[in-house]
Amino acid sequence: MGDEGAPKQADNNAIGQPSAEAEGVAAAEVPDMATLQEELQKQKEQSGYHLEQWKRTAADLQNYRKRVEKERGEWLQSGQAALIAQLLPILDDLERAFLTLPVALSSLTWTEGLALIDRKLQLILEQHGLKEIEALGKPFDPTRHQAILQEETTEYPDGQVLVVLQKGYIIQDRVLRPAMVKVTRHPENRESTPMEGTAGSATMQPDGVPGQAEPSTDTTST
Repeated sequence: MGDEGAPKQADNNAIGQPSAEAEGVAAAEVPDMATLQEELQKQKEQSGYHLEQWKRTAADLQNYRKRVEKERGEWLQSGQAALIAQLLPILDDLERAFLTLPVALSSLTWTEGLALIDRKLQLILEQHGLKEIEALGKPFDPTRHQAILQEETTEYPDGQVLVVLQKGYIIQDRVLRPAMVKVTRHPENRESTPMEGTAGSATMQPDGVPGQAEPSTDTTST
């Protein structure tokens, strides 16, 4: 009876202890520290690469949005300016109508109604950036004024705007239509024509159609 229990005890001891072959396989499956560090470095580099790509994509998207918004704004401004340019002759007609209105009709209700409509139209255009160009009494500015007539005189400085023949307008700091003016010229400058060919290329004409400025005519007031 005592001999039969001995082999069983030995077998149990053998089961509880791993064999040398098993220990060798387990040791081979566990990477060393250098391999782990190398793998970690590769993952860091790959992670950094993906982060950089994400940042570039986000920046490209932001630039695209800004470009689209800018183009949209320019497109709206261009269309708005074209529409307002076509409304300028209406402002001119209303102004001329009120200037030639007989005094007897100025107090009528329908006349006051027209004046109110004219003022409302001006306010709407001003809200969209339309501004009148200052011209009367100002030095001639070829970027904003178009000289149609000249008058020889020494009562005013040479090259001063004497009369505004047609109002000019700007929108968003751009000349929509130059002011058509009459300017002074001193007699000693008779031979020179500094106003000729000024103001005007690529600006809106009274009918709202882009074109070249009309050359000024030399007239002498008597």
